[in-house]
Amino acid sequence: MAKKLARPQGNTGLKVKEDTSVDDRRQEAKKAVKEKARARTLARQQAMAERIAAGVTQMASALTEASAASEELEKTMQNIAAGAEEASAASEESRAAINEIEKVSQTASDNAKESLRKVENLQALGRATSADIEKLIAGVKAAAEGNIESAKMIQELAKQSEAIGEIVMAVVRIADQTNLLALNAAIEAARAGEHGRGFAVVADEVRNLAEISEKSANDIRNVVDEIQKQVQIVVDDVQAAGEAGQQEVEKAKVITADLETVAEDLRSIQDGSNVIDKNASEALTGAQEFLQGAEQIAAAAEEQSSACEESLKALQEQNKAFTEMQIAADNLAEQSESLKNATDTQKSAEEVAAAAEQLSANVEEATSASRQILVAIEQIQKASDEQGKSTTAASALSEQLSRNSSGMADRASDAESKIDNMKELLTKNKENVDDFINNISKSADSSAESSENIKTLERRTRNIEKIVDQIAMVTIQTNMLAVNGSIEAARAGEFGRGFSVVASDIRTLANESAENADKIKDMVREIQSQIIRAAEDIDMATRSARVQVEESKKTTENLNNIEIVVDEVQNSIGEINQGVQEANKALEEASKAVEQISAAAEEASNACQEGSQAAEEGQKALQDIGEAIEEIASQADELQNL
Repeated sequence: MAKKLARPQGNTGLKVKEDTSVDDRRQEAKKAVKEKARARTLARQQAMAERIAAGVTQMASALTEASAASEELEKTMQNIAAGAEEASAASEESRAAINEIEKVSQTASDNAKESLRKVENLQALGRATSADIEKLIAGVKAAAEGNIESAKMIQELAKQSEAIGEIVMAVVRIADQTNLLALNAAIEAARAGEHGRGFAVVADEVRNLAEISEKSANDIRNVVDEIQKQVQIVVDDVQAAGEAGQQEVEKAKVITADLETVAEDLRSIQDGSNVIDKNASEALTGAQEFLQGAEQIAAAAEEQSSACEESLKALQEQNKAFTEMQIAADNLAEQSESLKNATDTQKSAEEVAAAAEQLSANVEEATSASRQILVAIEQIQKASDEQGKSTTAASALSEQLSRNSSGMADRASDAESKIDNMKELLTKNKENVDDFINNISKSADSSAESSENIKTLERRTRNIEKIVDQIAMVTIQTNMLAVNGSIEAARAGEFGRGFSVVASDIRTLANESAENADKIKDMVREIQSQIIRAAEDIDMATRSARVQVEESKKTTENLNNIEIVVDEVQNSIGEINQGVQEANKALEEASKAVEQISAAAEEASNACQEGSQAAEEGQKALQDIGEAIEEIASQADELQNL
């Protein structure tokens, strides 16, 4: 309640006119007070309007910063989204490339295993072939040694035939002596006259038998000469066959040496196939791990894209709020200016308060969008980190796959080189084996011919035996004539004394001739026995050679089979080599894709830092805007209470 001045009691002594002046002054005083109060209110109103205008200016500045930060953040999000799309595309490319590597690795592993199986078969076939050839060589060597021994044995026939020749010379000498004795007997018969008539008959018969014996001896000598010539031919043939066999044995050592080289190459290819299989298995595992990493990268890229999309939506909402805030801020700025000179302060203050309240709602909306953006940036950063880890692992896997690929390529190239060498050796080996078989066949034909020649020798020795039988018969007849001569000499008495001596000498020569005939027979039988043994040995060598020729056909077949399997292994190795080249191209593409993803992840990470900074700056600007709006609202409330 306002206090009033008390009216003085009693007569104041003042006049009425004076009372009127006092009221006027009072009214003026009241008016002055009101004017002062109004001036103070206007001053306060002006000050508040100034503070509101300053707040509006501060808010506008913060709003400009927030809008700029939002624009920068939007560009950053667009870049991150583009990078995520690139990473996703690169991930698809890498997956396609790694799928190719996985396919190649599986094929290489299958081919390596198949090559291993075939190489094991080749090794078994090679061992069997080597054993067969060793057996052939042993057979040829034995046959060659047998031929050389047979040649020595047959050579002995020449010496034995020479011994027969010497005995034949003795038989001829005996025949000559017998002939002389027959002549002496004829002389004695003539000397005895009538008493020597029987002597003459005996002498004539002895001379005839001596001529037969000499002729038989000469026949034997001719046969012996033929035998010696034939023996030399057989010896030369058999000796040549033996030496040729030994030469073939030496040549065949090249075949076995080449097969040993083939075996070494097969062991090398076997080791290489194991290494290829190991590398292919590791590459297969690495490719599968790479694919898992690519899936993670793709998922991270998808998450990035989703977060970017959410962020861009939030930015659109924020930008919409900023646009509304800008309009409201412009209106508020005008209101704050009009507030300075407003006559209806209450109404103007209410309008300012309403505008501030609207701005506060816009700020809350923008702040909510900013929080969503920060959450999205965190998600993008997390996805970028995952991509970085995945690309680091993918790079390590790429290096591993590169090592695996190089290991397969090196072994495959080495195997191809070994196979080329093997094929060359096998071609040469087949030619050598064909020559070997051909020469064995020729040796068999030569042995068969030598066997026939030896059998010819046997027939000639049988001729000697027949002639010897004739000599033996002549010897018997001569001996009988000598006995008859002795009888005739005894009959003639004194006239037969000389003839008796001659008959005795003839009988002695006949006995000696019989002994020589027996010696010749024994020697002929020994020769025949040796001929039979030599013929059997040569026949055995011939049969052995024929068997070896038949068995060698299996060797040729084995070599043909080896060539076929080697071609198959070469095809498998060629597929591995070609696959490795394709894998290298795919790996190069995958590595480029990984580099792109890594670069995109790094850019996204850097962009996230920039975006996070921009978002924080925007959030701070929104906070400043909020504080400015709070101040404006507070001033507006005070204005309403003036």
